[in-house]
Amino acid sequence: MLHGENGRDDDFGEKPTKRNNKTIFSIVITAFLGLLNFSKLAVIAKLLFGLLKASKFAGTFISMGLTVVLYAQIYGWLFAVGFVAVIFVHEMGHYITSKKLGLDVSAPTFIPFLGAFIKMKSMPKSVREEAITAIGGPVAGAFITFVCLGLYYLTSNPYWAGLAYLSAFINLFNLLPFGSLDGGRISKAISPFIWLIGLVMALFLIWKLHAYILLIILFFGVYEVITMYRQKSVTAQYLSVAPSFRLKIGFSYLMLIAVLAFLMMYSLDISKTFTDSLYIR
Repeated sequence: MLHGENGRDDDFGEKPTKRNNKTIFSIVITAFLGLLNFSKLAVIAKLLFGLLKASKFAGTFISMGLTVVLYAQIYGWLFAVGFVAVIFVHEMGHYITSKKLGLDVSAPTFIPFLGAFIKMKSMPKSVREEAITAIGGPVAGAFITFVCLGLYYLTSNPYWAGLAYLSAFINLFNLLPFGSLDGGRISKAISPFIWLIGLVMALFLIWKLHAYILLIILFFGVYEVITMYRQKSVTAQYLSVAPSFRLKIGFSYLMLIAVLAFLMMYSLDISKTFTDSLYIR
């Protein structure tokens, strides 16, 4: 194996040196190209950050991202992205209808484990405006539920059926006719006395389903009732609305409840069928 006597050891010893030089040279070139790529990425990231900072939706995207990350740690990325997207569409329904009415509102802001909201910088002038802004969210929610079901039929992926169920449930829950929930704002335009039904329903859900989040809704709802009672003249003027609008918003409210209830049960049935088929196999 040793070839020193024939002089071949010198030739054998030079080869690693050349290879080492080539290796070092390639590392330097790779590092240089990587640096260029990194600098390009840094420029792009800086540009995107600048656009985000200037955007009215900067807070939305940041809070959305944070919410997705937190949910993903518990439920996984697939659920987290879908869940946050469904809530985003709902809130954009409120945002768009508010803007249509000329109200100054903020872009949606997410609060992990509590949901999302848009800040009303200018309050509705009447219960009519309040009801229209309120119903915009569940209408957008019903739309995205249909989209999820459509994607299920296109892909046969049960994930979309599950997301459709979740979307329908969230929007239907929000239609509970009490307090600051969308249903409370809508039903106020029909008749404030509907809140009594909503109060009983909320207490039942707290008792049976342990939906303790409703305790916050109940607290602020009761406070709002007391405030309206103390300011009777202002309340009467605010609640004044044409009978035709009461009829339209009332019909829309009931139809929306019916549609979302149907979509929720239908998507649940699909999910159950898929789960049962797994057990049979």
